Amino acid sequence: MAKAICARARGRNIHDQTVLRLVGAAGGWCERPDCPTGSLWYELPHGGAVKLAEVAHIVAASDAGPRGDENLSDEDLTSFSNLILLCPNCHTIVDRSPDDFPTELLVQWKRGHERRLRGMLGAQQFTTREEAHAALLRLLAQNEAIWMTYGPDSPAAAIPESADTWLRQVSEVIIPNNARISAMLEANSHLLQTSEHVEVALFDTHRRALEERHLGIDVGVTAPRFPAGLATVFDNPDS
Repeated sequence: MAKAICARARGRNIHDQTVLRLVGAAGGWCERPDCPTGSLWYELPHGGAVKLAEVAHIVAASDAGPRGDENLSDEDLTSFSNLILLCPNCHTIVDRSPDDFPTELLVQWKRGHERRLRGMLGAQQFTTREEAHAALLRLLAQNEAIWMTYGPDSPAAAIPESADTWLRQVSEVIIPNNARISAMLEANSHLLQTSEHVEVALFDTHRRALEERHLGIDVGVTAPRFPAGLATVFDNPDS
């Protein structure tokens, strides 16, 4: 019997930073528009979580794979533009039936999803620090309420069942809110004072670590907590 020869997969060596960029651009959701899975975290009864996100190739990593193209370079195959974030079911479906899910359709999914997410995170640019501070406090208030009610330092933390609620609130509310806060700070960076850039940088480090931890990435014991000083950014009025 002749031995089957597998086509060489040229597009498997994807940089970690590209994966993180993809997860961030997708907002942690499957990029197929009608996917019933939606959020790519599944929370377990004991408080853990299963990461459902899969990095899928639009043009296959192998020349003989679904939507394969031998004319693309290895760099093209592993580039951000050739990758899409899918749940395991959608990943299997689009690769098992490439004629029904051509390259152009997957590119359309990716662009449409990222465009909708950017619209959700669209941040207003203010003309005064007072306006910016009021907007920042509104965004922080919901996160603080969830932290005080369900967080690890809350009275509810002593109840084992509350761990599921905390994880769900982090993935469904706090992480998206953090993205909105980050977008708002970036849109209004022209109003920041020199000393406030440190608090903004600390928050961004905290935000990324929280996202990575809930994606199952080991961020170590030194992952920073939320910087309390962020609430004072834009606090004093324009000079």
